[in-house]
Amino acid sequence: MFENKIYLGTACASLATMLWAGSFVIARLAVGQISPMLLAASCWFIALLILFPCNFSVIKKEWNVVTKFLPQIFFAALTGVAAYSPLSYFAAQTTSAINLSLISVTSPIFIVIISSLMGQKQPFNTWAGCSVALLGSIYLVCNGEIARLLELHFALGDFLMLIAAVGFAIYSLILSKLPEELSHLIVMTLMAFFAVLLLIPCVLWEYSQGMMLFMLNASVLFSITFMAIFSSIVAWGTWNIGLKHAGSEKAGMIYYSLPLWSGIFAFAFLDETMGAVHLVSGILIIGGIAWASRTPQLAK
Repeated sequence: MFENKIYLGTACASLATMLWAGSFVIARLAVGQISPMLLAASCWFIALLILFPCNFSVIKKEWNVVTKFLPQIFFAALTGVAAYSPLSYFAAQTTSAINLSLISVTSPIFIVIISSLMGQKQPFNTWAGCSVALLGSIYLVCNGEIARLLELHFALGDFLMLIAAVGFAIYSLILSKLPEELSHLIVMTLMAFFAVLLLIPCVLWEYSQGMMLFMLNASVLFSITFMAIFSSIVAWGTWNIGLKHAGSEKAGMIYYSLPLWSGIFAFAFLDETMGAVHLVSGILIIGGIAWASRTPQLAK
């Protein structure tokens, strides 16, 4: 079906972005019923329970190869998975929702910048498409009122969210450099294991502060199950495949469509409204992705 692996990678990165957008809608079902650190840890623990029995024999067989890349996988789990939830949670304590949204969509530009600093030359199409898609994301987050950017005030939370955005960019670059012989399922299993280990201290802190919350009901169980299977295993797995075949830069461009998909799903399932803002931002985001994906023509 996918003779060109770039198309496969693009499709996988798109699916991952859609699933993450859907998880934002699903997570709203559990607001006020489960605390954020416990939710994140529970999702990755269930993901680990699913992945480990299926992949233990493969990990054992390929252990000599796995051990060579354990530091990279651990660091990827730290920067891209485990750190994102705590950083965004603490960031939300001291900054506004619009600041968080604006900073969270900067990960793709950091992918391009870090790649350039590492000596990987980026074509003009990548920079131009990235800028257009970023403008579309900002336009959507600002609800079409660009003047709101002048009213923003920055705080410690903005710096924490910036760290989270850079962390996701670093994660994407690390995963894109892992060798072909290292199975995506092995990477996912080890990432889930490290994510659980790294999130346990966050859950203990949440408990020590008297902030832990868990209500056993259908909404919470559905949210945890959906996020464990689709937002953790499927989404992160397909994102990793997208990074490998499409490259971190192209996958990063697709990540710009996250707020657009969130708006579409909220319109479809939460009865939220959509208007001209969503149309304009959608054109900019999709146009920017298409521009960045164009292959430069070589001079004859």
